[in-house]
Amino acid sequence: MAKNDQPTIDPPRMRYEYRVWGKHRKARKLLEKLASDITEERVKDCYLLVEDSTWNAKVRNNTLKVKQLVSEDKGFERWSRDRPESAEAAPSPFDDLYERLRLDRPQRGKSYDLYDAVARLDDDPDIEIVFVVKNRRRYTIGKLRAEVTDIEVTETSEVMHTLAIEGSNLDDLVALRKQLGLRDQPNVAVHEAIGDGFDD
Repeated sequence: MAKNDQPTIDPPRMRYEYRVWGKHRKARKLLEKLASDITEERVKDCYLLVEDSTWNAKVRNNTLKVKQLVSEDKGFERWSRDRPESAEAAPSPFDDLYERLRLDRPQRGKSYDLYDAVARLDDDPDIEIVFVVKNRRRYTIGKLRAEVTDIEVTETSEVMHTLAIEGSNLDDLVALRKQLGLRDQPNVAVHEAIGDGFDD
């Protein structure tokens, strides 16, 4: 299926995101002051990286989460998101991966180990699988959300630091980005930052 022929996923769940890399200590301190609510979490993700970076897919808690890049505006990326519950509902090539990883097993209440499922995959030059652990601090700022996350790549133990802001109101996001002093920083999604890339 051609890139432009890919099915889109649930437009109502789209939101804008802006993600920068590095510690950005001043921006972190300012988020602490601006936030009306702060929570912390630790999550484990398995990223399914493909050559087409407009798709961002990961498995979390044995559930496939797929995001699709819909548009870019003022340096922000707008992503739609979905959680397909079957191989048939997942966009290509994640439909095949869903089946090969047997992600239907947890839904049927059967025992499942994602690491074992990944280990059983044949080598595939069109897919890169990266396990990560995220220690994340989330902030609520009005109707916007922000996060500061330390991401450890399981295979290499490398720790990467990232800060992101997201929401549905682009004008408010642009103002927050300026207030945080991040306007000139490149916007790079997690799946692009952690992958080794693909040869042309």
